[in-house]
Amino acid sequence: MYDFIDQKKIIYITFAVILFVSAFFAPFAIFYPIKAMFITPDSIAIGTSSTSLLTGGIGLALVASGLIVLANVEHRLKKYLSALPLFVIGLIGVSLSLTDYYYVTPDNFVRNAPFAYTSETYEWADFEKVEERIVKENGITRVDSYTFIMKDGEVITMSSGSLDQMRGTIINSVQFFGGTHERIELE
Repeated sequence: MYDFIDQKKIIYITFAVILFVSAFFAPFAIFYPIKAMFITPDSIAIGTSSTSLLTGGIGLALVASGLIVLANVEHRLKKYLSALPLFVIGLIGVSLSLTDYYYVTPDNFVRNAPFAYTSETYEWADFEKVEERIVKENGITRVDSYTFIMKDGEVITMSSGSLDQMRGTIINSVQFFGGTHERIELE
């Protein structure tokens, strides 16, 4: 006798495996280039937070989990009621990953914070001060984080990461428009 294999189940599991594997590299290899394609060509440098990479990976893993549920749960109502929240939360995670970025242009600093869908644009004249938090690890001095203090009192703290590539442009632009720069050594 021949065993019949449910082809839908095989397709769901195949796509789930592809998404699980993609969850590890897609935020770096796919999401970042997608962001770069839609950001203004005036940008000097583009960055994203580590939170973005995490939410994108988790989002893809949740979508893959939803496909596994569709493949393995037999009862129709339970199948869809279990898979739907996984798909919704997973797609929200992917969309939050795609909307988390920051970049520098000659005129401003644009930031779309983690877990936000709208970006904020700061003119260089809006900056009062840029602080670099310096740490020493194993005899090596490195920048741990940056704190941007705005003239309106807003304070933005970001980990160094991709900001290190933009460091010179940010500091020079802020100082050109009357802001200050300070390096603070942390113990």
